[in-house]
Amino acid sequence: MTSFTRRLPKIELHAHLNGSIRRSTLTTLAATHALDPTTALILTRWPRTLSEAFSVFDVIHSCVTTLRDMERLAYDVAQDLDADGIVYAEIRTTPRSMEGKGLAEYVAAVLRGFERYSREGGGVVVRVLLSIDRAKHTPADADAIVDLALSHPRIVGIDLSGDPTHGDFETFLPALTRARSLGLNVTLHAAEIPNTDTEMSAMLNFAPDRFGHCCFVSPANLTRLRHSRIPIELCPTSNVLSNSVAALEHHHFGLHYQRGEEGSICCISTDDCGVFGSPLSNEYRLMMDAFGLGERETFELARRTVQATFLDGSGESDGKDWERIQAKFDAFETSWNWN
Repeated sequence: MTSFTRRLPKIELHAHLNGSIRRSTLTTLAATHALDPTTALILTRWPRTLSEAFSVFDVIHSCVTTLRDMERLAYDVAQDLDADGIVYAEIRTTPRSMEGKGLAEYVAAVLRGFERYSREGGGVVVRVLLSIDRAKHTPADADAIVDLALSHPRIVGIDLSGDPTHGDFETFLPALTRARSLGLNVTLHAAEIPNTDTEMSAMLNFAPDRFGHCCFVSPANLTRLRHSRIPIELCPTSNVLSNSVAALEHHHFGLHYQRGEEGSICCISTDDCGVFGSPLSNEYRLMMDAFGLGERETFELARRTVQATFLDGSGESDGKDWERIQAKFDAFETSWNWN
């Protein structure tokens, strides 16, 4: 099974750049900046609450402090995606000021890392989402991030994320609506914590292009979500290790997954493979184990995720990438010795 999920072409649609850092990279950067190199051990101590998971990012940010660090991080993450059999990824990141530079310089550094990977012949098609942090950003910040997202064709959308116990979705609705009007795709972290029914209802009214997590959805909103058929980015290990889900076999994947073309597209994702220690191939293996999925069902689950990407299949550049991705799924389907 492990061989199957490693070789399976996979799409990664919910991965935070900083949270995908290698332990070795974190150790090196800590030493470079005269910090305790054992700082990286935090990646081996699994968070037990969602708030503890957010605190890990504070440690990562204390080590990743320069634009060169960001460029290296993006390059390393792309290589790791490649090694895990991922053929397309949308990596999200929250722009922040570094070395006295503005947000545009941060984004440029991230793009340089991914573009270096591509120039060297990397096989993963990488796109970028810029994240608005609901807990830290103002409406003006959100508008600036939307403007930044229009600056480069590799940036294909906007993400609303951050600590869900702070901030309010409605605060950022004008910026998100503007992003959509400008042709950007939008994905929302949603229902990560209990008692957010009113906010989830407002998010459903907005109807983003994708949702992330959706751990605590009321029956009424679940019905609306199913009828909407909006794709859902599901992060099994992240949800279990942050105590949002009791166990993998109880994961809400079981509520949303339907064989064939019915229901919402379930996009199996890692969230933060550096923080949670589970690459995408392992996430698929875990879902196969927990829900009794066979190889053929798992292949179709992965292939259907292509429909949830923010690639514009009609555009010249994106169209070629779309064809490359589809060809990799076709080649795997033809060559694999199916059980």
